[in-house]
Amino acid sequence: MDPLQERVTRTECTFGANREYEQVAHTEDLFVTERPWKVSVDLPALTSRKNDLLAPDEE
Repeated sequence: MDPLQERVTRTECTFGANREYEQVAHTEDLFVTERPWKVSVDLPALTSRKNDLLAPDEE
């Protein structure tokens, strides 16, 4: 996560045939996978939480 970016995103890379990493997916929405185990990450909720934590305190 880059706190300087507006939204929390997820990028998937694989090791390509040319022996370099290649980006195969990028999202800022709900991420779900079953490899290597089933997991889901609510990226919009993380973005909201990040924004709440970084917001200046209101008095």
